[in-house]
Amino acid sequence: MAGLRNTGIASVLVGLALCPAAVRGQGQDRSLKLFEEAIRAMGGETFLAVRDIVAEGVLYYFNREGDNSNRIRYNDYTKLPDKSRYEEGNNRKARDVVVFNLEKNEGWILEGQRDTREATPEEMKDFRNAVKHSLDAIFRFRYKDPENKLFYLGPGEGADITSEAVKLLDPENDEVTIYFDRTSKLPVKIQYQTLDRQGVLHRYREEYSQWHRIQGVNTPLRIDVYDNNRRALQRFVLKIAYNTGLADSFFVKPVPPK
Repeated sequence: MAGLRNTGIASVLVGLALCPAAVRGQGQDRSLKLFEEAIRAMGGETFLAVRDIVAEGVLYYFNREGDNSNRIRYNDYTKLPDKSRYEEGNNRKARDVVVFNLEKNEGWILEGQRDTREATPEEMKDFRNAVKHSLDAIFRFRYKDPENKLFYLGPGEGADITSEAVKLLDPENDEVTIYFDRTSKLPVKIQYQTLDRQGVLHRYREEYSQWHRIQGVNTPLRIDVYDNNRRALQRFVLKIAYNTGLADSFFVKPVPPK
């Protein structure tokens, strides 16, 4: 009997040792499947073949009381994976222009009609962080990076009951949680957190809606951004084009308008 008891205990211990690995494997497989389904829903190979994006639209900022700003126009030029030119403002001669070229570790800020200045190291870091947490980076590069880990979190709860969640964890312990709609398979929300320059923790949530297929790419035309559960920004895409042939020379130091 003692031998049988010992054998039984050994079997339980072996089972306990093996189960976590099996669960992790199943979770990894389920996570990868959700990403693959989402990429197909966003256009599959057409989505993956995008090399540059040109968008224009309007946005609204929100204060702590929930009041929104006036409508502000913007133009956004992106060359994947590391170049961006962003213009914001209703007066074209007094627009803010921000250009980053991470390939060359360069960045410039043009605020209205002031002289153009180089981006500070903190601003370069902020931009890298923004790129890292963008849908494009997550779904084109980060989810399949072998250094990153994926954890299947299961069905959402409450308002997220119609979605499934996956956590992406990188070697720097940066966590991003992605929510996938069960029906459309599209990513509907991401959550992450970061420290600002004063060391204050911010929990960001970005929600994606009003999806439309444009040039074969399923595109969210509305993005709502929340900072610590407070709506901070709402963006509407009015026009967008893919693979326009943006040249690297477009991502250089901006010149103040005359």
